[in-house]
Amino acid sequence: MRGLRWQLAIFYLLLSIPALLLIEHSIVAFEFQRCVRELDDGRVQRVLDREADQISAAQMRGIHPDDLQDRLDRFVLQLERPRESLGTEAAYVLLELSEHPFTAELTRGDSALPTPARGIVHRVWQAQVSSSEVLRLQLQVPSPWHHFERGLSFEWPIAVAYLLLFLIGSATFLRIRVLRRLATIGLAAKAWARGDFSRSLSDSSADELGELARALNQMAHDLKAQFVTRAQLAALEERRRLARDLHDTVKQKMFALSLQIDAQRAAPNARTLDEAVLLVGEIQRELSDLLRELRADADQRDDLVPALRQRGVDFARRSGIALEADLPESCPMSPRVADAVFRIVDEALANIWRHAQTELAWLKLARQADGWLLTVRDDGCGGAAPKAPGMGLGNLQQRASAIGAVLTIASVANQGTTISLLCRDQT
Repeated sequence: MRGLRWQLAIFYLLLSIPALLLIEHSIVAFEFQRCVRELDDGRVQRVLDREADQISAAQMRGIHPDDLQDRLDRFVLQLERPRESLGTEAAYVLLELSEHPFTAELTRGDSALPTPARGIVHRVWQAQVSSSEVLRLQLQVPSPWHHFERGLSFEWPIAVAYLLLFLIGSATFLRIRVLRRLATIGLAAKAWARGDFSRSLSDSSADELGELARALNQMAHDLKAQFVTRAQLAALEERRRLARDLHDTVKQKMFALSLQIDAQRAAPNARTLDEAVLLVGEIQRELSDLLRELRADADQRDDLVPALRQRGVDFARRSGIALEADLPESCPMSPRVADAVFRIVDEALANIWRHAQTELAWLKLARQADGWLLTVRDDGCGGAAPKAPGMGLGNLQQRASAIGAVLTIASVANQGTTISLLCRDQT
């Protein structure tokens, strides 16, 4: 905030000084042009002719040269009060540019005129006094912009003092009424961003920042309530997901294991015992996958291919249905997506075993332009249809939607069933 205060102060300074300079000298330049136009309209020549007539009459009376010079000096002093002598209000700018803008002298009529210096506005008027003498009046003042280059005018100390007071007052006001309160709002916003909603803004003023503080307090209260609600919903959704996973994997395999144990009790058989051991291994692997998914990092990637190939082998061994697998070398996916794909494949293969009445099934995973396409197909009795969401077949659509995939089921009576899952690339 301190940097902002200094930036504002420097901005005001850099903006105000050139503005004051430009305004003052633009006014002076405008008034100067107005004055020059009025001096050139003939009023100076009329005053000069009148003065020349009076000097000519005085010379005829035998005026002393010193008195003549005094008369010329008085004439110049009168011209330096242009409102009275020349009848112009704009001529005050001449005294702003020069202490003595006019000079008057008696000179020979054929004498050369002086050459003005650079940046000097020069005007000359002449009136005949006698056959050999003329009264010459000269105006020499620097142009307004040339005068600006030579030094500042007497108003500038006042303007600079006012500017300093303005800057000090603005900085004090901004610090007390704006910047300090914005700093408090910034600290509260950082605390809220960290999830700490215990901090609140205590600003009871009736201005815009006070209203903003009260609105932010209400927003923080609403966010806190929303976060609590979302946390509760996330926990509930996670419990439901775990229930689905346990139902689709561990529960079904436990049921199959109990059947194997019952069969072993009824008629001891080494093959039945081996199958029970394999089921125990699969149950352990499913539980390990669930635990690994809960602990997985967001950037972790699992390869679907080995697990899909093992599932195909286990399915063919237990069901007696031949499975043709067409799988790529690798297919990395996030643990969350991979787990959903495994559950969909397990459910699809289980449905083939229970309902398809077939001896052959196909499992294929292929790369598409925008993702991976998984296909589970059989040539059985067909006629399957999606059901409402629940703990069985309806989980397929629900699981696909949860990972942003597209699931389609095509099942025609006596022509088999095809389940396709398009998993688009994650951005």
